[in-house]
Amino acid sequence: MKGRVRFPLMAKMLLWLCVHLGVLAASFALFVAWQLRLGLDSLLSGTAGERLKSVGEEISTDLRSSPRQTWPEVLKRHEASLGLSLSLQVNPPLWVGSPPEKLPSNVERRIKEFRRPPGPAAAARPPRGPERPPRDGLPGDGFGPPEDPLFGDGPPDGGAPGGGPPGGRGLPPRDRLDRPEPVVNGERPKVRPDFLLRGDGGNGYWAGIDLPLIEARQGQPLHGLLVIRAADLSGGGLFFDLKPWIIGGLAVLGLSLVLWAPVFFGITRYLSRLSKTTEAIADGKFDARVGLSRSDELGSLGDSIESMASRLDRLVRGQKRFLGDVAHELCSPLARIRTGLGVLEYGLTPEQQVRLESIEEDVGELSQLVSEVLAFTKATTAPGSVRLEAVELAPVIQLALSRECPGQQAEVQLAEKLAVLADRNLFARAVANVLRNAARHGGDACGLKISATRHGDEVELRLADNGPGVDPADLPRLFEPFYRPDAARTREAGGVGLGLAIVRSGIEASGGTVRAENATPHGLCVVFRLPFAASEAFGS
Repeated sequence: MKGRVRFPLMAKMLLWLCVHLGVLAASFALFVAWQLRLGLDSLLSGTAGERLKSVGEEISTDLRSSPRQTWPEVLKRHEASLGLSLSLQVNPPLWVGSPPEKLPSNVERRIKEFRRPPGPAAAARPPRGPERPPRDGLPGDGFGPPEDPLFGDGPPDGGAPGGGPPGGRGLPPRDRLDRPEPVVNGERPKVRPDFLLRGDGGNGYWAGIDLPLIEARQGQPLHGLLVIRAADLSGGGLFFDLKPWIIGGLAVLGLSLVLWAPVFFGITRYLSRLSKTTEAIADGKFDARVGLSRSDELGSLGDSIESMASRLDRLVRGQKRFLGDVAHELCSPLARIRTGLGVLEYGLTPEQQVRLESIEEDVGELSQLVSEVLAFTKATTAPGSVRLEAVELAPVIQLALSRECPGQQAEVQLAEKLAVLADRNLFARAVANVLRNAARHGGDACGLKISATRHGDEVELRLADNGPGVDPADLPRLFEPFYRPDAARTREAGGVGLGLAIVRSGIEASGGTVRAENATPHGLCVVFRLPFAASEAFGS
């Protein structure tokens, strides 16, 4: 189509590739930004934070329900279940149990920056003496005087400071440990993940969780910082969950498939149609068309193939028509020559009679050639003359055997009343030509085997002989006009090379196909495939 605007296929592919890569990059960037927020702390806003909060609540509950003296054992028990290293800081810089080993500088800084939420009672309490100086750069936490090295809420002899009730190292009585936590700023204290980062120098991955533990003096909750260390980012599935990344990757892959699938399937579908069309043209079906339209190089190729098929069709039809016209024009002078030879036959000497017979043989051979050429061109140059009807196989084959192979052994296996849809004359000529070839090349001792089977809407007819067969390289060309596989064969023994060409033209004109294959163990088998015709079609 000359007026159609075409876009180069390469430009289309590059455009789609750029779109594909752009979507992949944008999707990945959004996903990474959502997951990481340019740092591991961003994971705390997602499922990692929920997992850390859940673990913190479990540990906080166990600690609140246990005496302080047993807190190191509680931490070790959770260490064993999680497979991670746990440390608890209640009053900086002191730790419950063993402090973390090889604390990286960035983790130490985050621990120092941890702010324990102040309680409302501490904010409302009047000062008792001078303000306690900050510890480790942190303001006083209001937990009481520094008599207790861990909690700072009383002397270690079990007596309560200021005459308070005994609780063991300044702790409130055990019946107060499980009391509801006080409300701070309108909310009860909750477990809160504080940080998640990678230690400097690759020293593991660290997380900090704010744990509300017990209600200390003056109604202020006691907060601790639980520090968790893992050797890798996954943290046993606690820090980083690979599942969202897998889901995100699959989503990106699925999106890319959705983007590329129309292009891929469109190209492959069109190429498949081109392949089938060219195969049909190679088989002589010049009316084959691609049937799809594209506005790129593939579309140009399809248009060129269709144009080539149309030109080939015109060329071949013109050649066949010319051949048929020549053969038809030769019929009249041949008839006059044969008439003249018949007149000359009388009154000739015996020597002249011999010469006249030789001339008559040549004229007879020329007449047979002209008849075969006319038969060859009839189906292809005059398709309107083809009349399809239901043709029963058995009568046609028996008649051809009696005429072309009289006295030869033939094994016929045909279903009763099996019929095909074909032009009766063309089909009968095709069968006769195949049997004549078998008798000519196989000799009088040649055996024939004829069988027919139905395959759905088609009938396959096999005409096989046990003659010398044909070289496999010659099989595809057997049905070409004037082709004879044996170059040394004389025309008297091998014919003019139009017999099988007439077979193909007649069968294809009837809507069927024909092929040749070597029989087992030797011989040639010609296979017809024609549309099936029901027995009711011919009134049986």
